[in-house]
Amino acid sequence: MDSDPAGKIWSEWYAWHPVLPIDDSVVWLETVYRRESPEGLWQYRSFRPEFERRQALIDMPVCPGS
Repeated sequence: MDSDPAGKIWSEWYAWHPVLPIDDSVVWLETVYRRESPEGLWQYRSFRPEFERRQALIDMPVCPGS
């Protein structure tokens, strides 16, 4: 796993608004992990395997609402 320079542990969080994990595309209404960066901003991570990320992109509609 990646080293954690901030010394903070990722905690499970439900993304009730759209967030952009550092290792994935936009996530919304899903469980992700977050921690506070040294600058005081939230960082998000999904920890999803590459296969699941690709599948989510394939399943995303080209035209929103379709």
